[in-house]
Amino acid sequence: MIVSESKNENYCTEISNGNAFVFSDVTEKGGGTGQYLAPHDLLCAGFASCLNITTRMVLDRKNIKYEKVIVKIDLDKSDENKTKFLYSVDILGDISDEAKQHILDIVKNCPVRKTLSRQIEFQAIDF
Repeated sequence: MIVSESKNENYCTEISNGNAFVFSDVTEKGGGTGQYLAPHDLLCAGFASCLNITTRMVLDRKNIKYEKVIVKIDLDKSDENKTKFLYSVDILGDISDEAKQHILDIVKNCPVRKTLSRQIEFQAIDF
């Protein structure tokens, strides 16, 4: 479970899973401090970290040596009827383009992407 608790700074929130925490706030344009990840950044961060972890797991399972995996995610909200995640995965190391493409074909459906691709509902409950 994730808990978001308001802090003294205007719109700053501490987000915790009970073990770790991060801070979120709206961006400078939105009137916040701009020091923390904005809520949409956190949404992208979940997808980015899952894609990164999944890529490394597949590389390790296939015994493919690599130096680093860099995932970049952006959110295109220009169409009010659709949200588009723009992403790139860069696998650094001495790996052929063919091997990289094979890995990317496997990991493009990481668990968070599968979750985000399903129909989404919202239900208010009392915990």
